[in-house]
Amino acid sequence: MKVLRTLFVATAGADADRVVQAFAASGYRLTPCHAVNMPSLKACLRELPQIIFIFPGSRLSIEKVVAVLRAGEMDIPFIVLLREPGQLNLTETMQLGAQDCVALEDSQRLVPTVERELVAAVLRYNLREQIVTDHLLQEIDQYILHKYPMHEVAGRICQRMVDLFGFSLVWLGMKAADGTIEISDAAGAKNYLKNIAVSWDDTPRGGGPAGVAVRENRPVVLSTDAPQFAPWRARAEQHGLRRILAIPLGLHGEVIGVLLMYSAQESAFDSFAVSRLSAFAARVTVAIIEAREQQELRLMEVAMRNASNAMFITDYAGKVEWMNQALTRISGYTREEIIGRTPHVFSSGLHEPTFWQEMWLRIASGQDWRGDIVNRKKSGELYTVTQSISPLFGEKGELINFLAVQQDISEKRRLEEEIHYLAYHDALTELPNRMLFQDRLQQEIIQAKRNKSEFAVLFIDLDGFKAVNDARGHATGDNLLQIVAQRLRGCVREGDTVARLGGDEFTILLRGVGHGEGLHRVLRKIIKLVAQPYELGEHAETVTASIGISLYPQDATGVEKLLIHADEAMYRAKQGGKNRWVIYGQADVVMPD
Repeated sequence: MKVLRTLFVATAGADADRVVQAFAASGYRLTPCHAVNMPSLKACLRELPQIIFIFPGSRLSIEKVVAVLRAGEMDIPFIVLLREPGQLNLTETMQLGAQDCVALEDSQRLVPTVERELVAAVLRYNLREQIVTDHLLQEIDQYILHKYPMHEVAGRICQRMVDLFGFSLVWLGMKAADGTIEISDAAGAKNYLKNIAVSWDDTPRGGGPAGVAVRENRPVVLSTDAPQFAPWRARAEQHGLRRILAIPLGLHGEVIGVLLMYSAQESAFDSFAVSRLSAFAARVTVAIIEAREQQELRLMEVAMRNASNAMFITDYAGKVEWMNQALTRISGYTREEIIGRTPHVFSSGLHEPTFWQEMWLRIASGQDWRGDIVNRKKSGELYTVTQSISPLFGEKGELINFLAVQQDISEKRRLEEEIHYLAYHDALTELPNRMLFQDRLQQEIIQAKRNKSEFAVLFIDLDGFKAVNDARGHATGDNLLQIVAQRLRGCVREGDTVARLGGDEFTILLRGVGHGEGLHRVLRKIIKLVAQPYELGEHAETVTASIGISLYPQDATGVEKLLIHADEAMYRAKQGGKNRWVIYGQADVVMPD
């Protein structure tokens, strides 16, 4: 079972048990911590919960909990549990600072909501860590360009990693010929290293993460309670160190040292973090090697050639005269294909001519320029860079060259777009979620008022879904919901909106459709398609749809009322025998032929 560290704020034991049971049915084991006042809240937060639940009106209010999270810069998904549906709406919940609200009795929506928020939290964390890593890589490039000596480079790297990543301790060691590891510099809990002995040879002192990383040339993640860490466990416990990542520093297969990071968090250094920090360590290796070089000209040239960012120098006319290897790696073009040509070779065609004119006017006047550019690789793939251009002047002050530095921010942009998508779409069906549906509904109201037009809101609930879900399992139920989503999309036009509110509830916005044959034609099609059998592995299942309809402007003119009326009409359809529709305000319950 998947373990989920959970914080219940001012939650009754019976209510917490219901949540625990709902997650257990979906393969989760909650490890709860209960907070009833501010001291216990802060104690629970020190255990780094992955999700927080609270009821509105608790003595520890939503606002107080949010204030504590923000003060501690903690990004933990925060779900408000409602004892009664409609006690608090989503807009009010988000204004208070929580991510979502779920009725306690709506167990089918609770688990998917938490799973969605956990994914979004991971993406936000990865984006933040990627930004920090990119920033630190730029700093390391500057260390090399400024020709800092070896000990200063090592010290600056360790201190900045403590500052930016929040590690408890970072140290950098160099591999010695006698089998020991010599500590070059450290930052954080440096007393831990006092009189410490670390080796990379095949002895007990070489069995720790540093020794294994150097000896086997691979990253090593280790908890301080691991048997091989016994020689250093007591001093680690004194400093609150719980988890360690050791990454070898090497070039062309030769290990020259090791970078050690220590965290107070037992869950630190997942596979994504190890991958990102390993790439970062490769750049640290270059920095260390360059810092050990004493020849200034070679240092400057190698630094630029091995910089993580792409660099190139053009003449006054814009033709490339020099470039580093990173430009080839990012663009896919070889040195021979770039030298002598202008940067137009990277053009994606997506920028207006005025964009380039303004850039050239600025740099031609001797001023720096910085901005984001969408380029095209040799393969045709688009990528985005943040580019800075600096004019270079001759001995007499004349403008002779331009230096361009490009940082590839494609992954950062991709993460931002993914987070934005997840915020407005249902992760299971990829349909718009409640928030996006309400936004489109509000926009349609504005448009309909302006054009004096009408539209219909459909509220759909699946009949028999719970029986299938209980009998066949959640995976089969999820598959059925995905097929329903596809069928509903096929019932409407491109400009209409199909959304999933949660569980087995869907909504549809039919633009420009009022009460009449056009509406009835869509309703008949939905009823017919939803009722067709679903081939789910070895079994075929059948569900039907109960549909409630509210019409604008006859039934309501606001978002909330239109949804409420459609929901009420849907319940009338269920009470009337299911597999039929009801239009709000009309007495008839319609069962299609």
